[in-house]
Amino acid sequence: MEKKRIPLGKRILRAFLWGIAIICVLLVSGCGLTALLLHRSLDRGGYLVSWDNSEGRVLTGLSYGEGEANKYDLYLHKSIKPESEAPLLLLIHGGAWMGGSRSDMAYACKYYGRKGCITATMEYSLISDNNPNVTIRTMTDEIAACTAALKKKLETEGYRVSGLAVGGTSAGGHLAMLFAYSRGRDSAIPIAFVFEKVGPVSVGREFWDAKTAAALIGYGARVKVDPEHLDAPETLEAANSLSPLHFIGDGTPPTIFAYGGKDDLVRPVHRDELAKALEAHHIPNVRIDFPNSNHALWSDPDSTERFREAVLDYCTKYLKLPAAAPSTAAPSEN
Repeated sequence: MEKKRIPLGKRILRAFLWGIAIICVLLVSGCGLTALLLHRSLDRGGYLVSWDNSEGRVLTGLSYGEGEANKYDLYLHKSIKPESEAPLLLLIHGGAWMGGSRSDMAYACKYYGRKGCITATMEYSLISDNNPNVTIRTMTDEIAACTAALKKKLETEGYRVSGLAVGGTSAGGHLAMLFAYSRGRDSAIPIAFVFEKVGPVSVGREFWDAKTAAALIGYGARVKVDPEHLDAPETLEAANSLSPLHFIGDGTPPTIFAYGGKDDLVRPVHRDELAKALEAHHIPNVRIDFPNSNHALWSDPDSTERFREAVLDYCTKYLKLPAAAPSTAAPSEN
């Protein structure tokens, strides 16, 4: 039997995604030499954060839609009183739009939850051969649905929110920006700001080689793309629809962004063009550089702290978080 040949575009995309997949495997590995070598950097990055039942409630596996992946987790720290307003932070996981889990962002939900924020992390439908109709537009639709479900659930629980900040890492950072920039005005909860790490700001040819750009556009929008004709009108339209950079303008939410100086996956050009576009439209922003880090942002613990501080500062400025936020009662797990 003749072996089925994988299309070129799919092979290119898979090669790109394997780099991210390897990082994800390392992140979740908890055994042997890998765990020993990565423990210190994971701890500094905030990935290992404890939360016991005495600290508050975690409502897990809540539904925001009918799809199998339409689930979210909600973190309600005991310091947050229903009668007072509190910021809501929605965290979106990465995984190259083809993998990952809402539990990947539990560390951030716990960390910011202890600081006085209501936090949530969601899952979304992933691009795969088994989900031929899923596009990146599907994912932003689901973020919108999750936001609406969060509003309803928090009202039922008696909590008042002062607004929403949406954030994520890698593909999650891309989705956070894309949703906030292109559809933020329609959000069920007004978006106060975006906070993201290493999210691609564009799938256009200026940011990727032609074959990779064609693969990203093709899979992200589920259209056929010729790498030699990326300037075709329909291809440009598809690329723009997937690129947060394309939607920056008047009304774009303030943005905190972080990128690695040694990141070969989402290169520093994404950082530079995002900064340029935000400044051109006078959008408040905070840029956090991780000069020694690759895509995982492990090698600059001081930058990790600056990113956290920037998020809390924005929560105080835009979301009425009290300046004297609750202290971190429990250290990171050992």
